[in-house]
Amino acid sequence: MNNKELAVVTGASRGIGKAIALKFAKEGYNVMLFGRDAAELKRVEEEAQSFGVSSEIFTGDAADADFVNESVNKIIKDYSRIDHLINNAGMGIMKKIADSTLDDFKKQVDVNLYGVFNFSKAVLPSMKERRSGSIINIISLAGKNPLSPGGLYSATKHGALGFTKSLLQEVREYNIRVAAICPGSVDTSFGNGAHDSRKDKILKPEDVADTVLAVIKLPVRALISEIDLRPTNPK
Repeated sequence: MNNKELAVVTGASRGIGKAIALKFAKEGYNVMLFGRDAAELKRVEEEAQSFGVSSEIFTGDAADADFVNESVNKIIKDYSRIDHLINNAGMGIMKKIADSTLDDFKKQVDVNLYGVFNFSKAVLPSMKERRSGSIINIISLAGKNPLSPGGLYSATKHGALGFTKSLLQEVREYNIRVAAICPGSVDTSFGNGAHDSRKDKILKPEDVADTVLAVIKLPVRALISEIDLRPTNPK
C-alpha cells in the first residue's frame, strides 16, 4: 500500500479504457482495472506496474452489483481510498431499432446504465465521507445526437448523460466532481468489431485519456462538467 492517488477504470482491457489506465499509471496513480477479459487485463496490469505504481485486476460483470460492491470494498480496505472513478465500460450493438431484439437492448442497458450506476453508487459513500473524489463517465456523442443504426445504443448513452448531469447536482456539495466526456469517432474495435477506415484522421484512445487527465488535474475548485471531443477533420 502507498499514498498515491488511486483510480478505478472500468472496461480497462482494451481501447479507451486501456489508454486511460496506462495514462494514469504513467502519471503516478495507482490503477485498479475492471473488465471481463482476464488475460488482456493482466497484460494491462503488468504494463501499469512497470511505471512503479500498484495495479490489480477485477474480472466480472459491471451489471452485477454484488461483484462491484465487493470489489470496491476490497480496494478501499486495502488502499484506504478511491480518488477517481472512470466509468468507461460500454457496449454497442449497431443495429436499426426495427431489427433489434429486447435482448439486444437489455445487454446495452446492463453495461451502459446499470454498470455506471453500480460503480458510482459503490464509491460514493467513501468519497462523501472524505469530501473529495472524481467520477468521470465516458459517454459518446451518440448520447447527445440521434444514431442510426445503433439507436438503442444511443438511447442508453442519452440515459447515461442524464444520470451524469443529475449526479453532479447531487454530490457537488461534497466537493465530488462529476463529468461527462463525449467522444466522437475513436480508432478502436468498438461496436461492429472493425476499425474505422478513417483511422488516420479520427481520434485515438490516447486523446480521450489525455482529456480525462486534464479534467482530473484541474484545481478541485474547478470542474469541466461536459466535454464534446471530436476529430478535427474526419473526412
